Amino acid sequence: MGSLLRNPEAEAFFAPLSAHGDVASAFGAALRTLGQYVVHAAAREYGAQFAVTADVVFAGAAGMASTYWRLSKADRAVALATGAAEAAALGPEWVEITLFRDRWPDPDLRHWALCAYRYARTSR
Repeated sequence: MGSLLRNPEAEAFFAPLSAHGDVASAFGAALRTLGQYVVHAAAREYGAQFAVTADVVFAGAAGMASTYWRLSKADRAVALATGAAEAAALGPEWVEITLFRDRWPDPDLRHWALCAYRYARTSR
């Protein structure tokens, strides 16, 4: 699959990782209202998941509490200002949003899913 992607480095990032079921469930729920996309899982038991639309990996879930979102410059600035972290291993457009943080509000994953999806499909 990687050769068809416009950002195969994202697939390579998720390939060796796993994802806890709670993270995978929250990730899937956030994507549910989007249009055309496919979720892939890394080829291992409880493999990390990543979502693809228009041949672009735009989001992923891995580990015990991490979600990853490829965002426009403007959306990325908002995400970082509201608690996201840079996801440098994925590239400059990516942020990591951590779930299940004690005494933190739940992040609005549906919002970030829509932002990442729109950016992957329109480059805006």
